[in-house]
Amino acid sequence: MAEIITGERRAAIDPLKFSQPLGAALVFLGLADSLPIMHGSQGCASFAKALLTRHFNEPIPLQTTAISEVTAVMGSGEAMVATLDAIRKKQRPAIIGLLTTGVTEVSGEDIGGQLRTYLATWADADADTAPLIIGVSTPDFLGGLSDGWSAALEALIRAVVPAPMTAEAGSDAPTALIAASAPPAATLPAAPPAAASSAAASSAATMLAGAARAIPAAAPVTTTVPASPLSRRAGTTDEDVADRNLVAVLAGPALTAADLDEVAGLVRAFGLDPVLVPDLSASVDGHLAPAWQPTTTGGAGLAELRSLRRAGAVLVAGATAAPAGELLAARTGARLLHHRHLSGLTETDALVAELMAHTGRTAPEQVRRARARLADGLLDAHFVLGGVRVAIAGEPETLLAAGSLLRDVGAEIVTAVSPTPAPALADAPWAEVVIGDLTEFAERAQAAGAELVLGSSHARGIAERIGAAFLPIGFPIFDRLGTALAGTAGYAGSLRLLLDAANRVLDHGHAHARPGRPPLPASPGSAAAGHRAATEIPQQGRATAEPDELDNLFQESPC
Repeated sequence: MAEIITGERRAAIDPLKFSQPLGAALVFLGLADSLPIMHGSQGCASFAKALLTRHFNEPIPLQTTAISEVTAVMGSGEAMVATLDAIRKKQRPAIIGLLTTGVTEVSGEDIGGQLRTYLATWADADADTAPLIIGVSTPDFLGGLSDGWSAALEALIRAVVPAPMTAEAGSDAPTALIAASAPPAATLPAAPPAAASSAAASSAATMLAGAARAIPAAAPVTTTVPASPLSRRAGTTDEDVADRNLVAVLAGPALTAADLDEVAGLVRAFGLDPVLVPDLSASVDGHLAPAWQPTTTGGAGLAELRSLRRAGAVLVAGATAAPAGELLAARTGARLLHHRHLSGLTETDALVAELMAHTGRTAPEQVRRARARLADGLLDAHFVLGGVRVAIAGEPETLLAAGSLLRDVGAEIVTAVSPTPAPALADAPWAEVVIGDLTEFAERAQAAGAELVLGSSHARGIAERIGAAFLPIGFPIFDRLGTALAGTAGYAGSLRLLLDAANRVLDHGHAHARPGRPPLPASPGSAAAGHRAATEIPQQGRATAEPDELDNLFQESPC
């Protein structure tokens, strides 16, 4: 169990945290023919779009209502309506995510009521072509990227999977602003009574029909296998009857496109049909689209989203997706498979065991082969990474996944910094997790003598300053290509991360001699080499020589 420590600084000098609207936008980017809209100033969307474009190296569909100083004071309802009308007529998306920002959250407007009024004016007339519009409360002055992701994913599940008719009154109260308009979406819930535990939450609650609040990143979860899924719930139709082969995979922000492919392939290996939500592996995975379009070019479509009500199992692939997974399992009666992350042998083995229990099948040969490769990779990487002092910074889920995997091979996590707190961090298998920024991360990593630094591209300079090897993970990564193809999940993704980390340490060790190891011989022709040749007597290499010495002998041998 890790101790969660809050940094001493009241202000971030070099921020590590990203906003809730950015995390929510990522969820909608993983849906087919989708378009996220930030309800706020133009700068909010411009900054987010720049980060996303640099990270994915792809055109990112992202719009804004462009709230100005005047509209922020006089009311932003007309700007919201004008933007939604224009996007419906020109871009014609199938799904629209309306994400609030700090500007609109603190204005005191009833955005929830405005959106419901807007939908009521045209929903019946345009029922056949109406997009699914989902509003999400994402105040950027609270929480971070993971919180926005969690809020958007939960709002999406509430919109596409209606609550059972036998549910108790008030059970459908949203955790964020939700308004669905595409048939057969959920009915619009009545505004719940306001409830806030802080002054900030209190000010936000007034404008979302009393529903706005800070969404926690995720509740701590354990791997459990509940009873068999229900065949039918009270109040359901034939279309809602559970399909045992349909698996809803609710992903967290730590999973890349390669990770999602890995998880989907593992589920399909057991004869099951996965539905990934969100599915960034089909939208921003680096594919070349046949033509430009103003919305996303891939991801989970409306038909797939509506099929979630028939899911026979719900796989939570990341602690951030836990609230949405628990909600979906409660509404469908499906088997719930909880995983804080899917990195490493232990977590992946647990998932395979659950899939075997769900299907009654043994693990296929390709799954066994992938496991054998990871087991061998753990053994090989142990000789390089064992005892290496590691500093890691990133979102809570990324921190937990990568840090746990490195701990499996004997690495020592000496510094771990997260931008926001999350209950799952308490389960980290090292001493402490600090809630702080990159400045505090740099200071702690240097003081702890870190030899390997893991983090976004913003952490590269820190690794260079303290003389450590560097492995980019998380968001954003803008100084390397193929970000979406790097993996951390499943047998194959875990092996890729281990090999990448080990190779970075090996490369760094050749460039900078590690403590306790002899320095590498100077290159031929250098001043140091000439001086040594003039003053030293060459000796025959011993069988007990260091690996670097033996390598040099073999390279210099005339044979």
